[in-house]
Amino acid sequence: MPVYLTALSIGLLGSAHCIGMCGGITSALSLSLQGKSRWQTTVLMLTYHLGRIGSYALAGFILGSIGWYLGDLSRGLHLALRSVAGIMLIAMGLYISGWWRGLMRLEQLGGRLWKHIQPIASGLLPVRNLPNALALGSLWGWLPCGMVYSTLVWSATQGNALQSALLMCLFGLGTLPAVFLTGLFARQLTSVIQAAATRNIAGVLMILFGLWAIPGPHQKWVMSFLTIGSTSCH
Repeated sequence: MPVYLTALSIGLLGSAHCIGMCGGITSALSLSLQGKSRWQTTVLMLTYHLGRIGSYALAGFILGSIGWYLGDLSRGLHLALRSVAGIMLIAMGLYISGWWRGLMRLEQLGGRLWKHIQPIASGLLPVRNLPNALALGSLWGWLPCGMVYSTLVWSATQGNALQSALLMCLFGLGTLPAVFLTGLFARQLTSVIQAAATRNIAGVLMILFGLWAIPGPHQKWVMSFLTIGSTSCH
């Protein structure tokens, strides 16, 4: 259960970054739906995000399969992968807070693939129906994003392809409130989520997640502390 809550929390905490990466896309999507009723707009936008989250889950399954295979070869390799995942989450925390922008290099690498996808995605605008919205979301889900890459690496170390897909799905659901509402209340929500204090708090919590993900004696210490605390409460 903690690992699932972690995936959801990463999505929620990373919403500040999502606003910057996907907020403009979502706003453009909502503008393309002008003339439709509020209900039609809401359904089409939710369908779009369903496609986006589905892409995350597919990527999680693919990388989870690779991670399962590599981790099954050697326990040492599995621990190394978990360490890399923790480092990636720490880097994401630094990225969200604006203290270090090293993950932009990963996004630049992903941009090579995106050059081939973007023209197809742009051709699906304006959104006219549910299949159109689902297809657009499925393509935009591959937008180069350091936060998605970091979470993918982390999810791939869980040793199970289906679990990795589920974790990425939960991560996507965590990003949904901020990104979805941005399309409806762009000005009000963006100013709050992108505030320096919000980003700093989210970044620190993300760094703590990363430290926790790295294998080491600190995990046993924390578990012992939680166990003692839980026992004393009864």
